[in-house]
Amino acid sequence: MATDLNQGVEETKKKKNVIRHLIYILIVLIATGVSLGITLGNDFDNVVHAFRDADWRFFALMVGLVFVSYAIEGLVLVIFCRLYTRRYKFHQGFCNSLIGQFYSSVTPGASGGQPMQIYTLKSQGMQVSNAASIMVMSFILYQTSLILFDVVALVVEWNVVINITATIEGVGWTFPMWPLIIVGFILNLSLIFLFLVMSYSHRVHNFILHYVVGFLGKIRLLKNPDATRESLRVQVENFKIELKRLASNVPVIIVQIVLNLCILFARYSIPYFSAFAVHATGPMFENGFDFMSLLHVCFRTSFHQMVTGLIPLPGSAGVSELFYSYLFSADFAGDGVLGSSQILWRTATFHVVTLVSGFVAAFYRSRGGASIQYANRKTFVTLQLETFDERKRTADTLYETRQLSRKAIQRRMNELPDLPRDDDEPFPPAPTPNKKPAKPKKAKPRKPKKTKDSSWEEWEI
Repeated sequence: MATDLNQGVEETKKKKNVIRHLIYILIVLIATGVSLGITLGNDFDNVVHAFRDADWRFFALMVGLVFVSYAIEGLVLVIFCRLYTRRYKFHQGFCNSLIGQFYSSVTPGASGGQPMQIYTLKSQGMQVSNAASIMVMSFILYQTSLILFDVVALVVEWNVVINITATIEGVGWTFPMWPLIIVGFILNLSLIFLFLVMSYSHRVHNFILHYVVGFLGKIRLLKNPDATRESLRVQVENFKIELKRLASNVPVIIVQIVLNLCILFARYSIPYFSAFAVHATGPMFENGFDFMSLLHVCFRTSFHQMVTGLIPLPGSAGVSELFYSYLFSADFAGDGVLGSSQILWRTATFHVVTLVSGFVAAFYRSRGGASIQYANRKTFVTLQLETFDERKRTADTLYETRQLSRKAIQRRMNELPDLPRDDDEPFPPAPTPNKKPAKPKKAKPRKPKKTKDSSWEEWEI
């Protein structure tokens, strides 16, 4: 009876989650349709004409670049998993990255990706504690790479940033977009900076947990301050653990940052090729393909990520299309070019990926499968809390082992004789031929020594 009741509860939960995700997908479709209607406006005929003359080889290149980026993301997972096991394969990492992308696309704020990736790693044979460590380390290095890319983009394209404006048709309102871009950059930076400061400053840690969270709870911005404190505390402690684990393997940090920068470059280059596909005109396209123009487009696309990250909609639907038109309206010239390139870009980076990753999430199985009910941010924090002790023990052991090995090497180096310098003689001087070597002195016999106890005599030999 109890078993039947539990099964009924589980089936009810699954149905609710399926309905929830269907609602998210419906929101994506509606928001995308509205944004396309606003963007295209009276330019619909020109867009259709641009599609007729489009070079679809560039669209194939765009789709290929998108999936190459997810293949690199799969390689990132493989490298992390190889720290724990030799049996993790590339196709497992590639499927895992697509599954994470699907649940990030259909959940608000992309909150469902990481929990489902953890459960997919578990189904692929990884321990839950190791899977949680991998996702936290991956998050740290991805955010670090994103901040590096954003800093370069803001420095190079600052003159463009301050001139990006948004216009509301019909009302005639125009307002600059640079405040949203700066806020988005600060948000990206604060995710790492806040955890770093809270990890190593007890005063800042206590101030934020007690006073900041308490104040936000009093003004009703936080519904449950105690749960927020616990969640923040868990994430800060996990940040410290995984940062220590990363510090014990510096080559992995360097390789992973390079791979994450390649992922960003591949995804941010898609708008450039979408404009080529519909024969865009303007200074960027006068001389055909130009690497510097490609870099400029990549840097400006990073501003797109900063702004859309502020809107907690599934897949940033609607906002993504609108900001694309604001971002490239001055560069992608030609009849219907802006709207058609936007549709190609969004199709390659979101709709095709969501369709393919959805099939992978639905049909991929490796030693069992993970349930859709786990796809939420609360579960990810719970997983970190449940595996905290084990991951802390392994991270401390790894870091201490590394420190001991360094000390052992240093001690060994100190025991070696000093090597001759460039201005020293490389070999000791040869002995004088006419001089006889000195005779060795004979050792004198040692005298016996009595102990304090006069009844016994002990002799030193």
